[in-house]
Amino acid sequence: MASTQTVENETQMMNDWLNSIQTLLKSVDHDYIQSCSISIVPEELKNSSNEDAYMPRVVSIGPRFKGSREDLLLMEEVKLRSMLSLLHRAGKAGEPKTYLQKCSKAIWKIDKQVRASYVSNIKLENTELAKIMLVDGCFLLELMIAKGMDSQLPSRLNPPGPAPEVLKDEDVLSDLMLLENQIPILVLHELSKILFPNVFDPTSREERATVINNLVLSVFSYSQVSNPEAPHVLDLVHFYVNSRKKVESENVESPDNHVVGITEKNRKLKLKLTRCASRLVAAGVSIKVIEDNKHRGISCFGWMRNFFGGGFIKLGNMLVVTNEMDKQVDETADEETRGFNFEFKFEKGKLEIAELHITKTTKAKWRNVIAWEHHKKNWKSSSSMASGYESGDENLVSTSSPSGKFTLSSLIFDGLICCADDVKLLKEKNIIVDHLKMNDEELEEYFHTMSFGVDRAIVDSSYVKMVDELNNYSKGFFVLRILKILWHLFKFRLEWLVNFLKQNYNFVAALVAVLSLVQTVYTILAYYLNK
Repeated sequence: MASTQTVENETQMMNDWLNSIQTLLKSVDHDYIQSCSISIVPEELKNSSNEDAYMPRVVSIGPRFKGSREDLLLMEEVKLRSMLSLLHRAGKAGEPKTYLQKCSKAIWKIDKQVRASYVSNIKLENTELAKIMLVDGCFLLELMIAKGMDSQLPSRLNPPGPAPEVLKDEDVLSDLMLLENQIPILVLHELSKILFPNVFDPTSREERATVINNLVLSVFSYSQVSNPEAPHVLDLVHFYVNSRKKVESENVESPDNHVVGITEKNRKLKLKLTRCASRLVAAGVSIKVIEDNKHRGISCFGWMRNFFGGGFIKLGNMLVVTNEMDKQVDETADEETRGFNFEFKFEKGKLEIAELHITKTTKAKWRNVIAWEHHKKNWKSSSSMASGYESGDENLVSTSSPSGKFTLSSLIFDGLICCADDVKLLKEKNIIVDHLKMNDEELEEYFHTMSFGVDRAIVDSSYVKMVDELNNYSKGFFVLRILKILWHLFKFRLEWLVNFLKQNYNFVAALVAVLSLVQTVYTILAYYLNK
């Protein structure tokens, strides 16, 4: 009898294992159920100065940081209250319990798909993982509804839920962008189908994806996009940012006007900007801030302008899209990116860069999207070559094509800044707007940290084209250029020496060495002079 039970257990374990493998294979080319889409940050991108950028400040989403820090537990009550508010939006009084049971069963059934979405092996029991997905999924869905459909789907909970206040918290919104702080967007699909079947039509995958994705973007005060499918929040925002100027950057090119854009995505070249901002100015390059967002170029940080505190985007009826609404969305999107549309344009000796605002969450957002670009490069570049087929719906846009715009931006700023003088120059040009009030030396270290460990092969040939032109551009009086460069090199070396002497006991060691040298010289001179 015992042997029969053992055989049955082994058979069940084998069947579960085979089912998990089948789930992985089915999700390889599915856009919003993608295997291994929620990655961990590569070790080569981490160091002591940026490790905190990958850690949540306030709220934990998903299993990665669950229970890891006591300070994150403070948001658990907020998430539960948000979940309660969401359930009171779904049905009549007395029905929240029924909806809770339905949602719990739905989340329980997608356990294998959820586990397949994570790169790292999840060791949690089915019940614990399902609880995390249910609570965190309801929390995110409540934020989405409260921001974009509050009037259409009002909550009867009294007192009202905490979502409106949560949406004002810059740290919370930043935490939703962390690479390791994600849940599969599939969870939002399952919950929305059960709670609001009239809005999130369960029979139309395309329509539901459009509504959910645009609600996610509304949380960050972004406008609508054309039917993308993304596996999680970070990928969706990354797709939105890259799509803002994609058409313009691909179509604009003339012999005298080279704009940074995506021209040859499969071309992997390595080239470094060898001239910092001061040396570029000495070579005759004019550096200025882009005042008008109508300039065309590569845009990777336009989304940050209104990431926090931007104007609310009303998505009252998201299932009916008219020409008038499309026009209004375009105008709203322009307002979002105006003043903080991170572009680079080099034309006839003029390097134009849009202003970059440094806030307390900029590092976290920037570094996590860089990490996501590295993951996408390794993850989708191979799978796209291996697969000869697409997802079932031709109207849905995949976000899986790799793009390294955030990586590109970190490399450009790293090349432009080699000392505090370069930071000062870019601040005077209003290209760098520092809300943290750091000094120039701290900002220099800040930008070098941004590019730490990045893979230059991620960027495309348009970056190489602009960098090559900047490295070789030369105009102006030769002697004056040499004097400017020598003066800049002197200040750079002086700054390096000062920083070196500040470290540990370097100053004492240098002082002892100088005194020893002086003593030696004095001894030699005294010996020969006495003769």
